[in-house]
Amino acid sequence: MAYNVTLNGPGPWGFRLQGGKDFNMPLTISRITPGSKAAQSQMNQGDHVVAIDGVNTDSMTHLEAQNKIKSASYNLSLTLEKYVGSSMSSQSVTPDTSPAKTPAPVHSYTPANTEPASRPPWVTDDSFSQKFAPGKTTTTVTKNILPRGAPAPAIARGTIQRAERFPASGRTPLCGHCNSIIRGPFLVAMGRSWHPEEFNCAYCKTSLADVCFVEEQNSVYCERCYEQFFAPTCARCHTKVMGEVMHALRQTWHTTCFVCAACKKPFGNSLFHMEDGEPYCEKDYIALFSTKCHGCDFPVEAGDKFIEALGHTWHDTCFICAVCHVNLEGQPFYSKKDKPLCKKHAHAINI
Repeated sequence: MAYNVTLNGPGPWGFRLQGGKDFNMPLTISRITPGSKAAQSQMNQGDHVVAIDGVNTDSMTHLEAQNKIKSASYNLSLTLEKYVGSSMSSQSVTPDTSPAKTPAPVHSYTPANTEPASRPPWVTDDSFSQKFAPGKTTTTVTKNILPRGAPAPAIARGTIQRAERFPASGRTPLCGHCNSIIRGPFLVAMGRSWHPEEFNCAYCKTSLADVCFVEEQNSVYCERCYEQFFAPTCARCHTKVMGEVMHALRQTWHTTCFVCAACKKPFGNSLFHMEDGEPYCEKDYIALFSTKCHGCDFPVEAGDKFIEALGHTWHDTCFICAVCHVNLEGQPFYSKKDKPLCKKHAHAINI
């Protein structure tokens, strides 16, 4: 649902953008500064920017959108669009829980492309941080022991599991393969019971009674067959991803392989920024690449009006006389010890 927002100037406006044509993703509000003009409007983190001052953003690169916002003379008019749903942005990561299409096993596997997200998962999914806790391993072994009739819990695609053996007893469950009554020892896996001799890999027919298996397309496979036919390849280490998969930059990754180019820490549920083809966490991106205001030492963000003076960059509201604090934007000024001064205090001694 599209809606219009008008921010009364002058800037700074108090929001940050991500995306653009050069990132193959829509321009999105990635951050709103608390207490800012943007925070006092209807804008929400994760909303798409459809137009800036009436100009459609579909063909704008990230830098072009920034410059368009910076050129706003007094008021800034934005057309934004809210989305409901959870899919993945090219600048964020989520586990792959969607079922694949049903191909016959072949000797290579190309993971299906995922559509860009309509809204970042850290906005829509309250449990996102738990899914990608830094200490979480990429491969998990899960034992499922369920009473008869209990529904199987939702398990992420690619999760490695193992069947549980039960001895013969008065219980007579139905086999999940042949639908016959099991009279004797049986296995429990995926919320169903099985004859031990009928719980086999769908491709190589190896028994899965005492080894790990992976469920795929309503069938079960041994780890070797799943890795060969279904598991995606990590874009960093080029090995197969068994377990949770991260999707980012139109590629697949181990959760521990998609890391900041500077500090090497996994992104978890955090935003990341691209610079020269490398992803950076927000802290390192600001430290390495952002322009800081010489007056307040905070970054000059997208949408902020700024001034270049005395060899430095300033927020327009931070370029003030060092003595009386009058704003000097568009006014004649003097300098002393690298500090701007108004005409009245040009010859001030103590600054």
